[in-house]
Formats: sequence, structure tokens, C-alpha cells
Amino acid sequence: MAAHTAAVVGAGSQGRVHARGYQTIADVTVTGLADINIETAAETAADLSIPRWYADYRELLDAERPDLLSICTPPVEHLAVVRQAIDAGVRAIHCEKPIATTYGDALEMHDLAAKAGVQLTFNLQRRYEAVHAFAREQIAAGTIGEIISIEGYCPNLPDWGTHVCDLILFYLGDVAPSWVFGQVDVSVNRYVYGAFAETSSLTHVQWPNGVNATVLTGREPQTPTRNLQVNTGLIVHGAQGRIEATGARCIVRRFDEPELIHECPFNRDQSTWERGVDPSIVAGTAAAIQDVVASLESGREPRLASRHGLAGAEIIFATYESSRTRSRVELPLRITDNPLLTGLAEGFWQPRGEQRSTY
Repeated sequence: MAAHTAAVVGAGSQGRVHARGYQTIADVTVTGLADINIETAAETAADLSIPRWYADYRELLDAERPDLLSICTPPVEHLAVVRQAIDAGVRAIHCEKPIATTYGDALEMHDLAAKAGVQLTFNLQRRYEAVHAFAREQIAAGTIGEIISIEGYCPNLPDWGTHVCDLILFYLGDVAPSWVFGQVDVSVNRYVYGAFAETSSLTHVQWPNGVNATVLTGREPQTPTRNLQVNTGLIVHGAQGRIEATGARCIVRRFDEPELIHECPFNRDQSTWERGVDPSIVAGTAAAIQDVVASLESGREPRLASRHGLAGAEIIFATYESSRTRSRVELPLRITDNPLLTGLAEGFWQPRGEQRSTY
């Protein structure tokens, strides 16, 4: 394996996870990181033995000229960092989600990277988690028969919903859906990692073969628990059984046959997690980054290629567009704005109060 240099923009908890991911690869050296909070940058650099840190990512790119770059900033900054990274000669960019605050920004990141010959991936690391890999294997093997429908549950669409929509696509072999119908409620000004998110929503997605999926979002106190069995996760309904997949375990319930249970291999006691980060995220991100490097060297498409992130983002922004237009939205999606923000500005909703959180 050839030697590579890497850098990280955004030194918060997920920036640490990315830096540690690069440090699992013998021939990759993390030479620097950047964060607008220079104290956070310095602390993370000291903790992880990274030699240099910066307050401005542009200074980092000019000084370090890394081969590999992780972007762990709030989503509103992703496109600008991608542009600068491409101009600086970065060969592979691994970007966190939420992918972008508009569908146009997501498309532009993908197109800019493709035009420049830069490998762009989004950190949809749950595809690497043992629970979801097991669920995908059981679906592909026909354990629960022909798939009829999928239910997804999570607190919001931009952040958690990115994973839920991506996992639905992953379970179904990344086949493109036909259309999306959705409804959105915005009763509070909610911000997740600085990005505006709906209070609650309902998404219905249809595939050409008749399979459909629904995704419900919301969180307390505005929205009660949406499903007592799977509050954050997925339920796959098949002709011969169903699969329930959460972060903790995957349960395969087959008609007239014993259940199959696959437990998460990591400790689920949150009090033991380093800085509150799920060890499944740490391991999945490391695996994703290892594939990023291997793909860069071999020239093959990475498992988390940007087209997958775009496919999930399309469902999310189509949900917002459906609510704005009060109609079914045929795919591929034709708009480039964020209908949630546009509709808010046009007075479609009158939210009261504010809530800022990480979910």
C-alpha cells in the first residue's frame, strides 16, 4: 500500500472518529486538522498525536496538501469545503452527513468531484454495521420471502433519516425508487447539528416492482414514540416473515420457524462509550475509511460512493417537495432548493419556540 497523508476538517466528536479511522491504516498519516474553535482543534490534536492544527480549513489545505480529507463540519459548509479541497488537489474526500442543506448543493458536490476525478464518499457507515449487514444478507437469501414493504422510524429526516433512507436502499439492493409522497409538520424551530429539521414527517416511497417503504420521524416532547417495538430502526415485511433491525440487534421472525437473532457485537451501555459515541459508529467509520483508501489505490468504486448519498438525499428532499406541492413527486427529483426552508419562508408553517440538539 502506498503512503498517504490525511487531514480532518471539524475536530468535534465525529472529527475524532474520522481521525482515529485513518490511524487504523499503517500507511496513512494524519498530518493536521482544522476547527473554527482553535481550542477544540488543539485538544483533539494533542489527544490523537496529530502534529498541526488550524482555525481555518483553507490554511490547513494550503499548508498540508493532504491526499485524503474528511469533512466533519455542519452541513451548510460541506459544499464550500469540497470546492476548496478539490482546488487543493485532494484525491479523496470523505464527508459526513447530513450531506447538504439543499439538494442542489448535494448534486454540485457530486458533480464537481466527478468532473475533477476526485473520489467522493459520504459516511453512511451503518452499511458496515453487523446488524444491518446481517439484515441485508437475510433479505438477499430470501429468508423472509419476497419483500412487500419496509417501515423506518427515526427522530428527523436530515440527520437520522439520512441513515434510514440509505439503509432502505441498501436492503433493496440500491434499486432506484419511482416516486415519493410525503407530509411534513413544522411546529417548532428545530435545529439538528445546526441544520433546520422538521418537527415530524411521513414519507411514502414506491419502487417499480411494487415494494413500498414508509418513514416516520419525530421526537419527544412534540411527537410521541412512533413505534414501541422499533423506535429508531427498520421493520422489513416479507411474504414469509419480517425483520426488525435496530442499533442493538436484528431479529428475523419467520412464520412457523424459530427466530434468528443477531446481536450488536459492541457494548450497548452508553455510560461506557468514549465521549458518548456509539462504538458501532467508530468501527463502521473506520471500516468505511479503510475502504476509501483501498478504493483510491485500486481504482474501484468505493462502497460508500457519493451516488448512494445522493439517492438517500433525493428521498428526503422529495418528501419536503411533496409536502410543499401537496402532490406525489416523480423521481428523479427536478428541484435544487430545500423545500422545507423555502416553504418555511413562504409561510407554509408557523413554528413557535426553538430546539437545538444532535437528534
